[in-house]
Amino acid sequence: MDLSESPALALLERSKQLTYTDPNASLALATEAALRAKTGCSPQLQIAALHQQMSMLFAFGQIHEGCHVLLPALVIAEAHDLEAERGDLLHHLGVAHYTLGEYSTAIDYWSDCLDLGNAQFANETRINAHIGLGQIYFACSRFADALHHHRQAECRINAQTDHELQARLCINLVADLYALEDFTAAQVVLNQAESITRTIQHLEYLGEVFTYKSLLALARGQYLEANTFIQEGRHLVHFWAWGEISWHIVNGRTQQAQGQWSAAVTSFMSALDISTRMGCGHKIFLIHQFLAGLFREMGQAPEAEYHHRLYQENFHRLLDPQLFARLTQLEQQLARRNLPVPPVLVPA
Repeated sequence: MDLSESPALALLERSKQLTYTDPNASLALATEAALRAKTGCSPQLQIAALHQQMSMLFAFGQIHEGCHVLLPALVIAEAHDLEAERGDLLHHLGVAHYTLGEYSTAIDYWSDCLDLGNAQFANETRINAHIGLGQIYFACSRFADALHHHRQAECRINAQTDHELQARLCINLVADLYALEDFTAAQVVLNQAESITRTIQHLEYLGEVFTYKSLLALARGQYLEANTFIQEGRHLVHFWAWGEISWHIVNGRTQQAQGQWSAAVTSFMSALDISTRMGCGHKIFLIHQFLAGLFREMGQAPEAEYHHRLYQENFHRLLDPQLFARLTQLEQQLARRNLPVPPVLVPA
């Protein structure tokens, strides 16, 4: 290693160490590392520092700011023919657009990640792309198709696959299986996810694990157990914006199931506030759906109609006919690459 890289590398490593224990300091260190890496450091280190800065910005829900950091990293990767790094950055661009509810653009990036013509893209990039595409199918309520993509990602897992990525895949598989009401299979995969996240001490993913432990307990009518899991999840470090959103949603669903309607409204509104502030379109329409159902159960028809209308508006904004046309195009592209995907049916 070039000695001139030591200060930037030390800052980068310290930033990674503080990701969960002191995220504000982690972001500050990553920003300083990226600044120092501009001079006298290898392109790989410059990209790594920018990547960490981007990740921390995403963590705080600052998606647009994270993209402003990501794009210079992509320029560096392209300028120096660093294909593995370029593929990873394209995947993260897809994540950013997915989070903002810009699904067609996300599909474009993830389609590039699955293009076998990009021969030097890492296997992890292709796994992440399948996970992302599965999440889009999930948002379309096409849970079987989501599971299909996540199973394709699972087929690519090997002994060299990063444990964090394995945990991410497991959590997405749990989401699919839970939505398909295969609670037994969901519990098996959830146990795997918990084992991995505890081993690597990935506190945000562990928070997601407790979210689904709560939901599975709720599905079994075990309210006391569900509440216990919710509180355990709350004690984890929930600085990741969408982890916080998920916690409020599952808390609201548990409160609603127990007839704690006012508390449930508060929980759902907290989730809606965070989602709106960060422009998290793929969560906003779901929260309005939950609120509509809750107010309907409470006998408050005007509020129920209001949130149902907002649910429909946000749903159709995200899942418009152009999205399904893009998914159909994606199927054709993947078919030409001998990578079969499930058929997409446009809802009536």
